[in-house]
Amino acid sequence: MARKSRIEPVREYLSTELKWNQGLEESRARDKEYGEAGHYRSVCIMLEKAIELCGGEKTKEDKNQIE
Repeated sequence: MARKSRIEPVREYLSTELKWNQGLEESRARDKEYGEAGHYRSVCIMLEKAIELCGGEKTKEDKNQIE
């Protein structure tokens, strides 16, 4: 029986939030709300760093996981 990865759900959540915040950043920039766009950009940078700390690629354990 394969062990379930504890980090994979965290990585998925962070990736989803990153995509959502990038969309908000782009829409605020289009609407010329640069203050809010800057805020969302900061959040995106933080999420990118968090994903990097989680390990951006799947580990051997994740690849061998039985779903």
